[in-house]
Amino acid sequence: MTKKHLVLDNGSYSIKAGFSTDESPCVVQNLLAKAKDGVVYIGNDYLKHTNLYSGINFRRPHDQGHLTSWETEKPVWDYTFDQVSPLCELDPLDTRLLLTEIPFQLPRLSMNTDLIVFEEYGFSEYYRCPAPLLVPWDVEGKPQDFTLVIDCGYNSIHVVPVLYQRVYWKGIRKLPIGGRHLNGLLKETISFRHYDVSDEPILINTVREQTMFVASDFEEALKNKASAKCEFILPDFKTTFTGYVRDGSTKPPADAQSIQLFDERFTIPESFFKPEIMLDHNLYSKNPIVQKAHFKNLTDLVVESIMACPDIIRPVLLENINVVGGTAKLDNLTERLISELKRELPVNWNVKLTDQTHDVSEVAWYGGKRLIEEDIMRKLTITKQDFFEHGENWCQKQFGFENF
Repeated sequence: MTKKHLVLDNGSYSIKAGFSTDESPCVVQNLLAKAKDGVVYIGNDYLKHTNLYSGINFRRPHDQGHLTSWETEKPVWDYTFDQVSPLCELDPLDTRLLLTEIPFQLPRLSMNTDLIVFEEYGFSEYYRCPAPLLVPWDVEGKPQDFTLVIDCGYNSIHVVPVLYQRVYWKGIRKLPIGGRHLNGLLKETISFRHYDVSDEPILINTVREQTMFVASDFEEALKNKASAKCEFILPDFKTTFTGYVRDGSTKPPADAQSIQLFDERFTIPESFFKPEIMLDHNLYSKNPIVQKAHFKNLTDLVVESIMACPDIIRPVLLENINVVGGTAKLDNLTERLISELKRELPVNWNVKLTDQTHDVSEVAWYGGKRLIEEDIMRKLTITKQDFFEHGENWCQKQFGFENF
């Protein structure tokens, strides 16, 4: 019997999962949600209860991108497997699993994952890799030999050079700011200027996704911040459950509440290029050591990553930049980054962004699907027999960064 191949892109914000024969992945919120009435919902289940959006609390299994809580993750995985295979129960004994993780995942945490995969679920074969490694495969034709992947995630941004379809570990750089931190700063700003929204994570996320953008020229945008004004209609849980940006041609209900947004629309995302904005608000950490630390901005980290690679391939990497991840959907982020890089790098180097064929938050899943279609994954997996024969360190020796 031919084995099935399951691709599971285990992001800290959402899980993208599906069999290699599926046309598109099943997207599941990677969280447990607790409503005001005390009922706990798994994955996407809370989305069906729009009357409970206000005051809902989320618990996620990842901390700073690392998978730290299997007490939270396992129910979400069980839910995900039910969604992926709704007509029949998923049989791990007949399935090869391709699982993603963040670069430089703590070895002990990776080994915990290996134990869950083989001992708890019983998958027959298994391959674990950093999500950016799969990005170059989401192309038509042969994947590029040299790719610079900028993975903009919920907890952080990773800059990862991929050389000959292998991660170049010496060139990886991390900016510890992601969509979660933008949400935190936005929550603090709105609570100070308008209303207390400390218990409204869905509202905050909606405001960020619909209103924020990266300014092409930050100083100029500050001078003309009045032009960035927009009105966000707050949810009344009758006509809208999440809120929306008011269009000048539409008239909101007479009793609608709204907030006026100005410079926060672009000053908060500016944290990617001026990390001191995040540190000044004491949101990233209350530890005074962290507060005094110097965080390099995204542009500097990309340049550092390029310069850590062999001399001869640096210009080639810059011609194949892939910006992926949910936070990459932020308006004008890629354009601003390309503009900043051109200022920092030699004028004869061509800085070019690669257009993605799929949604930027699902590129790794499609890359994993292509890896399976090319029959390459079969040569990379570890079997359950190998795992039990060699011990729990075996997967880390084969998949971990210590091997490179």
